[in-house]
Amino acid sequence: MKRGKFLILTGAILLILAFGFAACGPQAPITPVETAAPVETRAPTLPAPSETPEPAAPVLEIVGPTETKSLTMAELMALPATEGYAGIKSSTGKITPPLPFKGVALKDLAALVGGMDETTGFNVVAEDGYSITYSYDQINNGTFVAYDPATGNELKNPVTLIPILAYEMDGQPLDPKQDGTLRLAIVSDTLNQVTDGHWSVKWVNKLEAKQLGAEWVLKAHGAIKEDIDRASVESCGAPQCHGASWTDDKAQEWVGVPLWLFVGAVDDEIPHEGPAFNYDLSQTGYSVDVIAGDGYTVTFDSVRVARNDNIILAYKVNENPLIDTYFPLRLVGSDLEKNEMAGGVVELKLGLEPLPATPKPVATEEPVAPATEVEGSLVITGLVGQPLGFMEADLRALNVLQITAEHPKSGSAEFEGVSLNALLDMAGVQDDATTLVVTAVDGYAAEVSLDEVRACTDCLIGFTNTLEKLKMVMPGFDSGAWVKDVVNLEVK
Repeated sequence: MKRGKFLILTGAILLILAFGFAACGPQAPITPVETAAPVETRAPTLPAPSETPEPAAPVLEIVGPTETKSLTMAELMALPATEGYAGIKSSTGKITPPLPFKGVALKDLAALVGGMDETTGFNVVAEDGYSITYSYDQINNGTFVAYDPATGNELKNPVTLIPILAYEMDGQPLDPKQDGTLRLAIVSDTLNQVTDGHWSVKWVNKLEAKQLGAEWVLKAHGAIKEDIDRASVESCGAPQCHGASWTDDKAQEWVGVPLWLFVGAVDDEIPHEGPAFNYDLSQTGYSVDVIAGDGYTVTFDSVRVARNDNIILAYKVNENPLIDTYFPLRLVGSDLEKNEMAGGVVELKLGLEPLPATPKPVATEEPVAPATEVEGSLVITGLVGQPLGFMEADLRALNVLQITAEHPKSGSAEFEGVSLNALLDMAGVQDDATTLVVTAVDGYAAEVSLDEVRACTDCLIGFTNTLEKLKMVMPGFDSGAWVKDVVNLEVK
């Protein structure tokens, strides 16, 4: 090796060793022997952001008497938190046991827009437009009916209850598909209560302060007695549930619930299980008395009332509570004469003894077998022990299921409905049946194997966003079986 190369290599090694030892601990400064310019090092340059980050989107709007506030999730979570246990009792009596919830008390949210007095309440609005109103007393004093989670019986001793707008359940953020970002919960300190399910609104995005009339109940008497309160009527009257409306000759829109649904709550001893309205019983022609607070009474034949959406008990007009003349309920609808539109309705009575039958001429020909034709948004006919007809209200009175299913074309989605096989069981499928024919309102029909249907535990009659429009939810079947706007199931 040449002497010059050897000296260069030796110098480089010495320089590396000098830096290495210096890194191991404090050392005297090293005077560089070279005069070459040091290599300049610079911090990496990050690209400038192309735009200002988007602000967090509001998750809640609070509309007060004089001001409106919009809150992001971070702003909502920065407010004083209220925690407790909440569960629900459904209209069918099904208990969902209490779970821990965390959120902000409605009374604390009311304070953000100036608070409220005894004449006001909060209208709680969901993303799909469903709404229900909490009174001042409920918001501030927790005056709800509570039930024993084990038995479902109403609690005798009062329980301290607080309605909250919850953002956590069981220590986790809410499932946005199942519950939305925010939902209502009625909480207590311990696992000792559940409340009526209609208070537990999901997918909440708005609170509106509104003027309220006095609390009220409709006393309904039939095979059983039931006091139907304001909240139950408002919940039932939502457009996504059983709401109906009528516009009079002065362009006033009256909103409420068809009379026949109130009748169905007390027409037999089973108010909420199976089809809530006993259609067969209604055809015997019993009397339906609608009674005002001053005693004025309008009497109907049950045949006229049966599944008639044009006779309505209205609780608001033009989106406002009824005036004193009509408060709390007024009979309205296109199938009524003016003298039948009673206001101030407070009571409903059924005379379950059949009305006198109109004499019929004696048959002179061979008797004809009674027709099996049934009516409803969905009918089940064919090889069944009992043809059945259901309105959406009847179906929603059954055990409503929520599932995640894979559609052959559109992929996975959430569905809500009632078990197809449960309906077939109610109708009583005959042993020799092999095929189910599903027919839509436009005449489209699909045939599926009855054995395959009976093996499908998740097959549903699904609800849609449009009242009385139903669809088939058929996991494991091809897309042709997922019939939209289904109206008839024929067993062959």
